[in-house]
Amino acid sequence: MLPSTIPKKHVYALLAGIALIAFWLGHYSYSYQGPAHSSVIPQAPPPATPTTHDSKPDPEPKTRPLTSQQFPLKIWQSWKDDAEDPTNRTVGFPRQWRVVNPTWRYERITDANNVIYVRDRFDPATYELFKSLDDPILKADFLRYLILHGEGGVWADIDVYPHQPVYKWIPEAHADYVNLVIGIENDHHKEPIWPNSPYSVQLCQYTVYAKPGHPALKVLVDQVAADLEKLVKAKQPGEGTTFEEVMSTTGPFAFTKVMMDYFTNVTGVVHTGNELDGLAEPRLIGDVLVLPKDSFGWLPQEHTHEKGDDMILVEHLFMGSWREGHPG
Repeated sequence: MLPSTIPKKHVYALLAGIALIAFWLGHYSYSYQGPAHSSVIPQAPPPATPTTHDSKPDPEPKTRPLTSQQFPLKIWQSWKDDAEDPTNRTVGFPRQWRVVNPTWRYERITDANNVIYVRDRFDPATYELFKSLDDPILKADFLRYLILHGEGGVWADIDVYPHQPVYKWIPEAHADYVNLVIGIENDHHKEPIWPNSPYSVQLCQYTVYAKPGHPALKVLVDQVAADLEKLVKAKQPGEGTTFEEVMSTTGPFAFTKVMMDYFTNVTGVVHTGNELDGLAEPRLIGDVLVLPKDSFGWLPQEHTHEKGDDMILVEHLFMGSWREGHPG
């Protein structure tokens, strides 16, 4: 209760002041909550110019959140064992990955521990499927996709030699927009890369650089898992896997299809590889950086670049040892 000695005009002024302060505090509180809520998921700015063959901006907002993450500084490989020099043709290859990327972690999954690795890091259904695979190539392909989606980093087949450190793979102009880096293995210059194929390029999956959780890799893991289940059920006991079955279930056929579908999804324009014909410099499609053929698929006999050229990031021997036992 207010003292009776206070003049009424002072009481009215005091009450008016309290009301004004209450209104101001309430208005400020409302204004503050809006921006705080809307900034929970950071959004990267769109590229300054279109990055595909059409005029639609890339990428869609749903591909944005990963851009706030960093690429894991980790290199993954798999092989039968953890020998320093796995084959006579790849002497020094694993060590070179550590030499040119000295601050990065290096890990090799072997035939002896790959099942335990999958058991400890993935769901029971994935573990049971992986454990059921008898073909080591199907296992190795499936493993790379699981690792790239689940943990990210660089995947490199054992016969891949690094020519440049990984930090040079992404041009500075694209650095803020890239969540996945892939390369072109073969370019048939707008002609089908395989008989009856809708694609004119084959994208390589022997070297991939990813942030964990990329949506294209999630689709890839799910698609490969579903196709593997069908393949396993269709096989008779002791029946082997053909070359084409490997390529279309876990290999480059499957990888290329999922990536082309992803490009189509994020741009709204059908992608077939024709837009990558003769690609001379890295191209950003959505949040995926596609490197020219000579960056990941350089072959010395093609005489496109001399060894040591900055364009050449890795060299793949294409040993193809896995084809043994896979007719077709």
